[in-house]
Amino acid sequence: MPLRPYQPRFVDAMLGALVEFDRVLGVAPTGSGKGVMAGEIARRCLPFGPVLFLADAQELVKQAADKLGIWAGVIPQVEMAEEHAQPGDRLVVATTQSLARRLGKWPRDYFSLVIVDEAHRGTLGTQAQAVLGHFASAQVIGITATPFRSDKQQLATFYQTIPCEIGLIELIKDGYLARIVIQSVPVRVDLSEVRTRSGDYREEDLGEAIEPHLAECAEILAEHARGRRTVVFLPLIETSKRFVAACREIGLRAVHVDGEDRSELETFRRREADIICNASLLTTGWDEPSLDCVMVLRPTKSLVLYSQMIGRGTRIYPGKENLLVLDPLFLSDSMDLIRPARLIAQTPQQDQAMTEVLARGGQMDLLEVDAVATEERRRKLAEQLAAQAQRNMRVVDAIEFAVGLGSPLLLDYEPTMAWEREPVSSKQAAALERMGFGLERVTCKGHANKLLEILFARRDLGLATPKQVKWLVKLGHPDPYAATFAEAGEFLDRKFGGAPKPRVEREEPAWAA
Repeated sequence: MPLRPYQPRFVDAMLGALVEFDRVLGVAPTGSGKGVMAGEIARRCLPFGPVLFLADAQELVKQAADKLGIWAGVIPQVEMAEEHAQPGDRLVVATTQSLARRLGKWPRDYFSLVIVDEAHRGTLGTQAQAVLGHFASAQVIGITATPFRSDKQQLATFYQTIPCEIGLIELIKDGYLARIVIQSVPVRVDLSEVRTRSGDYREEDLGEAIEPHLAECAEILAEHARGRRTVVFLPLIETSKRFVAACREIGLRAVHVDGEDRSELETFRRREADIICNASLLTTGWDEPSLDCVMVLRPTKSLVLYSQMIGRGTRIYPGKENLLVLDPLFLSDSMDLIRPARLIAQTPQQDQAMTEVLARGGQMDLLEVDAVATEERRRKLAEQLAAQAQRNMRVVDAIEFAVGLGSPLLLDYEPTMAWEREPVSSKQAAALERMGFGLERVTCKGHANKLLEILFARRDLGLATPKQVKWLVKLGHPDPYAATFAEAGEFLDRKFGGAPKPRVEREEPAWAA
C-alpha cells in the first residue's frame, strides 16, 4: 500500500531528528494514518533493535498491533491483560498500565526505540514515566493529535523537539479528509453543576443533565441531519438507549450498540438504520467511512476524546460531500469545554475568535470559520496599529508584518520547546536587521526562527522583500504581501519616477541556529 505524500515526510522528519535528539514529538490529526506512519517507523528501525509501541487503552493496542504487523512485516507480541510478550520479541505492543506492572522481566536496555501513541496523555503520567524511565536508554518518538500550543508546551518538559506537524487543515485542503461543516444548535443542558473526575465530566452527572433534553435533541437531529449517516455519542449506555427510543418516536431509524451487544453494527452497515448511538464504544477502533454526521451529546474537556469522536466521520467516501458536526451549545461556565474550533486552533486567541464566529449560527465550513476569524482579528490589529503614532519607515515591525500576512503563528507566537525560549541569537539578529526588521517586537529565539522561515520561504517564491512591502503598503499597492519582487520594483519605480527610491535590494539568507 503506497504512503500518502505527507506520510513519508512525517516519517523522514521524525527519524532524521533522532540523529540529534533522543526524544522527539510529531503532530498528526485523527484520520491521518498515524498507525501506518508508526508502522513505517517501526519497519525502518527494527534492524537496529527491538521496538516498543505504547498505547493507553486496550482497543488501541489491538488496532495498533494489526496495523503495525501488516506494515512492519513482523508479528507483534502483545503485553496486556492475559497476553504476555517476552524478551526476545522484536516488536511489542503494550498498554502503558500493563507494562508498568511487569517491568521486572524486561532488561532496561532491551528496546532501542519506544513509540508513544496519543503522546499528550501517554507521556507525562506516573505509569508512563515509570515505563519510559525504565527504558531510559531507548530513543522515544511521541505522536499526538493535539495542535494546541499549551498542550505541546507541557510535552516539551519531556520531548526535545517537534520535527513535523501535519495539520487537519492541510489534509482537508489536499482532499485526504472530508470538509467539516459545523451546525451550532441550542441545547439547554446546564453543565455548571456537573462534577469532574480524572480531568473530565463525570458520566453519571452528564447522564442526569442530558436525559431531560433527549426528545429535544432528537428533533434537532431530524431537522438538520435527516437521511445522513449519523453517529451519536452519549455519556451512558442507558442514556443512549433512551435517545434511540426518542428518535424512533419521531420516525428516525436509530439503533444502539454497547460492549455487551454489538449486533446493531451490522444493521447500520447494511443501511437498515441511519443513526447509531453509543456511550464512547465507537470512539476508537471503528471505521465507517460513509459516516457524514456526528452529534456529540457527551460533552467533554478532553481534546483527545473529542477529536476521536469527530474523527469517526472525517474519512472520505464516494459521494460524501462533507462531514456535518452538530455542535450543541451547552450552558457551561467552563473554558475547558471542547468545541469544534479546538480541532484546528493552536492558541487560546484563535480558539476564542473562531468560537465567536461559530456562535453566530447557521451552517459554517470549519476552514471558512478559521479564515473569517483570522481576517477579523487581522483587521482589528491593523486598525490598532494604524491608530498608533507615526511609525519609523526605516524599520519593519514584526507584529505589523505578521498582521499583514494574516499569520496566527506569528501573531500569537509562544515558545514551545526550551531552546525556543532562549534570547534571539546574534546571527538571527543580524539576518533580521539586514532584512530591515527592528528587533523590539521579536521576543525570543523561536520567534526569530519562525519569522526567518517565513521570510526565506517568501524569498524562494520570488515575493517582495519586507522593505518593499513596507513601502508598497505606504504607497497604496492593492495587494502588497502578494506582490512579487519584480512587481514591487516596477510599482515603486512608477511611484517615485526619477527620484531615488528606497533601498530594497534582495537579501541573501543568513540562517542562525
